Amino acid sequence: MAEKQSAHREYLEKRVVDGNVSNQTRGSYFGFIISLVAILSGVWLIDHGKSPEGLVAIIASLGGLVSVFFYSKYQQKKEREEKSAALQARRNSR
Repeated sequence: MAEKQSAHREYLEKRVVDGNVSNQTRGSYFGFIISLVAILSGVWLIDHGKSPEGLVAIIASLGGLVSVFFYSKYQQKKEREEKSAALQARRNSR
C-alpha cells in the first residue's frame, strides 16, 4: 500500500512539474508574440510618418523585455541564496 501511495505521489508531482514547465513555455511564447507585435507596430508607425510614437513603441517593448529578463535573473539568484542558506542551517543543526 505504501508503494502504491508513493507511486501516486510521484505521479502527481510529475504532473505539477510538467504543468509548470508548460505554463512557463507558453508564457515565453506569448511574451515573444506581444513584443513582436509592439516592435512591428513601432516600425509601421515610423513608416507612416509617426517617428516619435514609433520609436517610443519600439523602445518601450525592448525596455520591457530587458527589465523582465533582469528581474527574473534577480529572483532566481535570490531563490538560490535562500535555498543555500536553508541548506546550511539544516546542516549546522545536525
